[in-house]
Amino acid sequence: MNSDSYTEYLIEKESSEEEFSSSESESDDDSLDSARDWCRVDITISQQNPPKFPFTGNPGLKVSVGDSEDPLDYFNLFFDDEIFNFIVSESNRYAESHFQNAELTPSSRALKWKNINNQEMKRFISLLLFQGIVQKPVEKWFWSKRPILSTAYLERL
Repeated sequence: MNSDSYTEYLIEKESSEEEFSSSESESDDDSLDSARDWCRVDITISQQNPPKFPFTGNPGLKVSVGDSEDPLDYFNLFFDDEIFNFIVSESNRYAESHFQNAELTPSSRALKWKNINNQEMKRFISLLLFQGIVQKPVEKWFWSKRPILSTAYLERL
């Protein structure tokens, strides 16, 4: 595609958009409604690439994990004790406020709630990540304590 036809396309596009542009007196909600309108896109016209911004950072790993091949070492880089303390305290705080405001029946299993700790949260998050890697036909098998169905890797946490 040559640049003249692309320029003509842009001029035509701008003139057609002026007819449908909203006035400045309209509310933000009105302008959002017009943003939701679908329009036809001509895929035969190649679009310009977005501007390139040079990378000025210092690439590479900033933490030393040595020559470890243990995935748990990499997991601990992202989920350290500070993160788990925060997640656990917020989870316990939410549970407490939720149960105070909820109308629970005597048979509700929420009455059996006990505060969680870092170890339990580590196992839970690890299990969620593990479910993306290891496939089991039934989700509850990830929680099984039967030796044939257990998830042995999580016992190391």
